[in-house]
Amino acid sequence: MLSKVIDAGLPSLRGKDIFVNINGSPVRGHYWAAGRRKKTFKNLSKALKKKQKKSTPLGTIVILPGFTEFCEKYSEEAKQFHNLGYNVLIIDWPGQGRSGHFGSHWLTVHCSDFNDHLRALDLLIGKTRLEGEDLVLFGHSMGGHLALRYSNWRFDRVKCVILSAPMMLPPVTPVMFVRCLGVLLSWLGFDKRLPPFSTSPSLESVRRHYPDNVLTRCKSGYENQFLWFDDFPKLRRSGATVGWIRSAYRSCVGYTTNRRWMESIKVPVLAFVAGDERVVDRRSTDRSLSFLPNMKRVDFPEARHELLRELPEVTDEIWRNIETFLSK
Repeated sequence: MLSKVIDAGLPSLRGKDIFVNINGSPVRGHYWAAGRRKKTFKNLSKALKKKQKKSTPLGTIVILPGFTEFCEKYSEEAKQFHNLGYNVLIIDWPGQGRSGHFGSHWLTVHCSDFNDHLRALDLLIGKTRLEGEDLVLFGHSMGGHLALRYSNWRFDRVKCVILSAPMMLPPVTPVMFVRCLGVLLSWLGFDKRLPPFSTSPSLESVRRHYPDNVLTRCKSGYENQFLWFDDFPKLRRSGATVGWIRSAYRSCVGYTTNRRWMESIKVPVLAFVAGDERVVDRRSTDRSLSFLPNMKRVDFPEARHELLRELPEVTDEIWRNIETFLSK
């Protein structure tokens, strides 16, 4: 029963869940096929006599959530894309949402290699029989990083990429120190655990909006994302294991901060960038995006990391840019 979510006016996901298997554990995707698109008729009398056939979908939007996120969080975006005439596929990354869990504690997110995430996405696309379609990847934060990696790997499938506050590099630097420390902590037995002296905060302590939070200036945009945990407590994740941190830095160093690799991405990219960014490394974002050969960048100087949960002047501008980008 979606009592809290419905009371807040948030849409529930339509469509159906799909599961594949990675490393012996389930990975969940959610697929919502496009329905009938509304048509405009100049002659209403002719329209009344003519049965409206089911329209061909404009394509498929694949939504790639960020770290700790889950399919339901993107129910509003799924509805928006669906209303535009697109199929929508969303993934619960391995270790997140309703997919299998790998950490030593149920709240933590563990990953041994981001290649597992890409394989899971590829299997879901295959099971949904979307291999022959042109896909539009929409990735937020970590999902943006993985969108770029998938678009380079499966360049024959991906038509274009939309990035929201993409993770080109996690926020803690210097990189070499973090990577060496990660190796040491894994050797000490922390690979599937939080780093020493780290704890997962309580839900009550993080769900209330406060002015200097790192996610968004919008109170409702901040608080609504936590309502899902009242109806589905098991969706919540909080905190990265040492193994996840090692995987993230290894992937970012090898790919999204690698100039030659970024220059090899030929598909059109639309990138939204937050000016008040404190969740991912902003300098790496600026540097790496400049390497993309076919990229349009839109900046929001005062916005924060959760751009789709920001103030209306930000979200309205984002959707105007998305519709223009897709129409081309």
